[in-house]
Amino acid sequence: MISRFAPGGAPAALALLLATAPSAAQAQSAELADVTDKVFAAWNSTHTPGCAVGIAQGGKVLLTRGYGMADLAGALPILPGTVLESGSVAKQFTAAAVMLLVSDGKLKLDDDARTVLPELPVYGRTITFRNLLTHTSGLREWSNLVAWQGWPRGTRVHTQSDVFELVTHQTALNYPVGDYYSYTNSGFLLLRTVVERVSGMPFAQFTTQRIFVPLGMTNTQWRDDFTRVVPGLAQAYSRQADGFHIDMPNDNVIAAGGLLTTVNDWLRWNDHLTKKTLGAGVVDSLTRRMTLTSGVEIAYALGLTVNSYRGLREISHSGSTAGYGTYLARYPEKNDLSIAVMCNVSGAGATGLTHAIVDAMVPGLPRAAAADTVPTNIAAVAKLAGVYRDTRTNTITVLDTARGRLRRDGGTAFLALRSGGYQLGGSRVQFTTDASGKPVTLRVPTSDGDTVVYAFMAAERWTPSAAELASIAGRYRNEEIGVTFTVGSAGARLTISPRVGVSDTLSASYRDAFGDGDETIWFVRDKQGRVTAMHFGSARAWDFVSTRVR
Repeated sequence: MISRFAPGGAPAALALLLATAPSAAQAQSAELADVTDKVFAAWNSTHTPGCAVGIAQGGKVLLTRGYGMADLAGALPILPGTVLESGSVAKQFTAAAVMLLVSDGKLKLDDDARTVLPELPVYGRTITFRNLLTHTSGLREWSNLVAWQGWPRGTRVHTQSDVFELVTHQTALNYPVGDYYSYTNSGFLLLRTVVERVSGMPFAQFTTQRIFVPLGMTNTQWRDDFTRVVPGLAQAYSRQADGFHIDMPNDNVIAAGGLLTTVNDWLRWNDHLTKKTLGAGVVDSLTRRMTLTSGVEIAYALGLTVNSYRGLREISHSGSTAGYGTYLARYPEKNDLSIAVMCNVSGAGATGLTHAIVDAMVPGLPRAAAADTVPTNIAAVAKLAGVYRDTRTNTITVLDTARGRLRRDGGTAFLALRSGGYQLGGSRVQFTTDASGKPVTLRVPTSDGDTVVYAFMAAERWTPSAAELASIAGRYRNEEIGVTFTVGSAGARLTISPRVGVSDTLSASYRDAFGDGDETIWFVRDKQGRVTAMHFGSARAWDFVSTRVR
């Protein structure tokens, strides 16, 4: 059979706008099904999990399809009406609930959140409701906090009340309120309580009455009781060495995520946002991007990201919870094209699947110009290799030349530019060096116009001696989460335990620091060289301090 697809991957006959004649509509529907069949080919199987996809334009549903299995044990396929979990796509619904209360005159976005949440400590600058909605509050991520207690998500049932108490017990923030954007679920967890206290009804009831029922989202509800039987709900899975394993959320923490819904309901939601059914004041506010105290406007608005994909304005959000992965996007410039992708397997890549559909439906979108590169001077870049620390989050990045190119964490390569300097991914990065040529910093711009600075810490990984590890071993107390950590050593590695039966082992990075990528643990010494404190750093909890008690 001759393929419908041109070499670039787009179907030759697929027009973006839906034709009015029925025969033309049917032909386009078939063409669109060919597109999604190709995009989801890896999951079009009776022995794997998969995805549901929905596509609409101009208020008309063009396609809904399912690929793969909703329940491997029960041999149930994913259908367009299959219920899956949203992940963080849920945040826009929570934001809409808050904006409805603003529209009711019961809240103001720029009021102090402590007017409704007096449990929040005073941190210096005021945390507003807008800060909670835009990830600019500086609050630490609750998932990190429970993990440091020795109970990562998935290991026990977390509830709204116990996580609320944990978040409001934090005495410090990641940064001064409003200075930076740092994605955190904690702000939206608090907003659930805000909605309940201001409306006087449970969060699920308020959103059902004010959003889901009026908009006809009849298959949408919250996972406020993960044990409840939900008809049509797909199981979530993750792939392990011996095959797929069930990977379901087992907590009752919602509002940041935890929405159970279908691609049909998501298309309906996007259509109502376009029509501004909930009111122009509510809907327009959802897409108003946030401005930091520095004046930098970030891509994040209220529960939505307002950015672009290949030059096309995109209003979207991704989601991931346990084995579920999702993406919901709309493209106003293309007759309000909407694409909903919901998968029940971790690693499916819902964002990439969505963009593959856009590429096929809107051929000819501009691509970034290829960088003008030159062969890498290995001798020159060898001087840049070493261990770097993110000066905000304190996480570690390692640059090496093991495979003949300077690479970040063994993956993305730095490309030498003809004009000088280097490109990393889609960003032109800058190294600063001292008079001897030794690196001092690596500066990486972000898509928001901000710049992340990495400080050079060491040319090679630290190899601690037994005596050096012994000087670190001890017990460290943190009152904010109520944990005393036991720190010891295993060979040349550090062991850390928050409670009996739970222990992590970390490799050394630079002197007195351990870990890679997602999390770093480092120790501080006094003038006599004695270790006095232990610090944790991660992307969503930048500097979490425990004091040595023994």
